[in-house]
Amino acid sequence: MLKSISLVILSFSLLATAHAVANPLALFVEQCLLYQPDLTALDSDNTLTANQKATEFELQTLALNNINDRVQYYRPFATDTLSKQGLLWCQLHLADELYELLNAKSTKQLIDSLQTTPYQPLAEQLIHLQQSQWELTAKSKLHSAQAAVTQALAERQLTMQFNDELCKITAPSGSKTQQEQPNIDIRIAKYLLVQPNEECRKQAWFAYQTRAKSKIQSAISFIHELNQQQAQAQGYQNAAQLMLAPYDLSPAMLNMFLDSQTKQLTVAPWNMAQALSHTQKASAIKPISAHDYLLVLLSKLTKFGIIAQSIPPDRLEHHPPAQAGQTQVQIIRIMHQQRVLGEIYTYPQTQQPSPFKVNGQLIKQTVIGHQFGQYALSFPDQLTTQSQQLQLINELSHAIVSLAQSGQFYLLNRKTQNLQRHAVASLWLSHFLSQSEPFAPMSEREQLTQAYQTQMNVFRSKASLMFYQYSASLTHEDWLKADKDLSAAFEQSFGRPWPHATDAIYSYQAIANKGISLYLPLWHQAIAQLIMTQAPVAYSAQDIFDLLIVNESQLSFNNQLEQLIGPPIDPYSLIRRFNHAETPQE
Repeated sequence: MLKSISLVILSFSLLATAHAVANPLALFVEQCLLYQPDLTALDSDNTLTANQKATEFELQTLALNNINDRVQYYRPFATDTLSKQGLLWCQLHLADELYELLNAKSTKQLIDSLQTTPYQPLAEQLIHLQQSQWELTAKSKLHSAQAAVTQALAERQLTMQFNDELCKITAPSGSKTQQEQPNIDIRIAKYLLVQPNEECRKQAWFAYQTRAKSKIQSAISFIHELNQQQAQAQGYQNAAQLMLAPYDLSPAMLNMFLDSQTKQLTVAPWNMAQALSHTQKASAIKPISAHDYLLVLLSKLTKFGIIAQSIPPDRLEHHPPAQAGQTQVQIIRIMHQQRVLGEIYTYPQTQQPSPFKVNGQLIKQTVIGHQFGQYALSFPDQLTTQSQQLQLINELSHAIVSLAQSGQFYLLNRKTQNLQRHAVASLWLSHFLSQSEPFAPMSEREQLTQAYQTQMNVFRSKASLMFYQYSASLTHEDWLKADKDLSAAFEQSFGRPWPHATDAIYSYQAIANKGISLYLPLWHQAIAQLIMTQAPVAYSAQDIFDLLIVNESQLSFNNQLEQLIGPPIDPYSLIRRFNHAETPQE
């Protein structure tokens, strides 16, 4: 590993020397690969108090976290093979450094010293990170298997071979017919739209789900085996138990929750394309400048003490580069109660492929006493649909929540380490902003699309749970017996069975890359819905914003939730409350 990294450092040193100005990405990668945190001060000075130790640890590890955030931000800029490889090596280098850091003697001593102090939450987060770390060799094997799955499922050069003449599609008169070709190169969505025979659509849909099975079967089995070994090494019966432990959930409770989110559709997946074609589209809106709309949204946040100020780019020493097709970056400084939170960099897109998307990405996390936050928003220059307006609301909400975190430690602020708190707070803020806008009700097409996506996530979450809860080898006949249960789960959501439903594990990347966490957006939405319906009885919107987003008292998420909706808030009780509140399928 060290020899490989040294070679990469050399290659990027040459590239950065030649293109330091023209290619800031190459310089960034070089700096990343040379970075090493230094905890010498914690080892050498025995007179430091717990507060001083925690502060020193933050100072020495902040760069590691910032570089890791910047890797994610730079991914869209890496368009050539060398840049992509550089970012990959950078990410692996940071992972190795984090592993060494968490297992260092000084870190373990720091955790012990913080246990009986106000900084215990930092110690708990470090312990959680230690427990979630993989041994370097196993982690390398896992990443290789995950990459193989991602690459195979991303393949788009596909053909379909029809053994049944009835399932072939006839080309227009005068052109070469598809019957003359044993295979057809056609997008699955188009085939499902134009094929009148439902049985043919069904066969095509199932075939598409298993398109990569032969390529990834061994990789999926290896990922399963590695996760089971990791779980059993930590005293769990299976990987599902280990993955759910941080949320105090058991596999049985998660299954109960997923059942509560199951709502049978009248349209099977292979009939969705045709069903959508017969529904009404969303009504068009008058085009509006995205930047102007963003300022309107920010003005609605003044009631919470949020102040937005436009900053000329030349006033800042450095700002992230714009991508191709982007106009001049516009910078908005965000303040709260006279305190600077950070900046939002906005990139209006003058040229963007359809569909026009609004995207957001953290550049740098706010850490009180150490650094202001930075967030990037990219959007089409003109918003032409209500859906785009809602996307901008959602991304702005994520930006405000990231910038408003008031903790003095990165690990207690960052979304990655506090996914639940960040997600629920963002959902609540999105709801607040959207409620103040004169949006028309969702069209029939939008409602059907949303219901389908929700039920597909429910089913795949059930498949992931069954996959990681199963502790024997996937080649064992007991795994194939799960067909019956998974087929029933599929029918509960879509009204039709999937005879070989265990094949579902070969149809989506999340089972390899996200483990069991595919259910989390459903869980977060359910919690946010409870807050939206129950918290306003005792709290104003200002109170909820201060408690859920600013959180100046640094309450744990459970304490925040208990104040907002009242006890009990244990997972079992929450699931019962979700059912009682009839949480919408969103």
